Amino acid sequence: MRLFRHPTSSASMRVTLYLRCRGIAPSLVELVDMGFETDHRGIPVFTMPEGDPETRKLGTTDLTAFNPEGRIPVLLLPDGRKMTQSGPIVDFLEDSIGATGHRPMAPVDPWLRAEMRRIMWIVAADTQPYQNIPFIIQAIGEWGMVKAAPTEHPLRLHFLRREFGALESILRRCAGAFAVGDAITLADCFLVPQVRNALLAGIDLPGEFPTLSRVWENAIAVPEAAAVLNEAGGIVQPFAFDAEKFEVYADVREAE
Repeated sequence: MRLFRHPTSSASMRVTLYLRCRGIAPSLVELVDMGFETDHRGIPVFTMPEGDPETRKLGTTDLTAFNPEGRIPVLLLPDGRKMTQSGPIVDFLEDSIGATGHRPMAPVDPWLRAEMRRIMWIVAADTQPYQNIPFIIQAIGEWGMVKAAPTEHPLRLHFLRREFGALESILRRCAGAFAVGDAITLADCFLVPQVRNALLAGIDLPGEFPTLSRVWENAIAVPEAAAVLNEAGGIVQPFAFDAEKFEVYADVREAE
């Protein structure tokens, strides 16, 4: 199997963290790095990797030819089937080959498993979409939202603080060293990239969300997780958009 991803993509990082922390051998799931560019608005656009067999088959680097959603990660099976979205990809891998790993990634207790999934979906469904930089830029340029630095935009901070507040309350009840108990789980794999985005936005994690901050510090101390973060440029998201292109785009739209 091949996982098409980019190291700086939050959704991709969820799956990569799962693979590394679960102990799934690289020979079972090959990591394929996507290309990267920015469009005229400064929004990051992932592209098919140059020279890859799949790119040659498609005859284009346009990601939508490979995945109509235009998003990553994408898991490609040997028979040509593709799975998208980080949650279903992780579920499929766990059901298919998870038993080959050395470390379980979900609690045995049904209630705690549900808590784990609740945290995962608060991140994936209620937090990430509304603080996503492309969404913020498009809202500024096309829907008349107030112009501000996209990484620290008031709307972005609103959704981060609203959902992190909910997560803080949940974690007070179910966290141990990690998000759900004292072993790293899929909940941590989803939290780590989201906290990384929040740090880019200037969120004071220890001051505002102390339980989440403690869980984050423990998660990034896990050697496998630390290695994934190092490959992606560190504990803070290193880039999010092309600021110069954004300024030109936003100014033009404002003048229209």
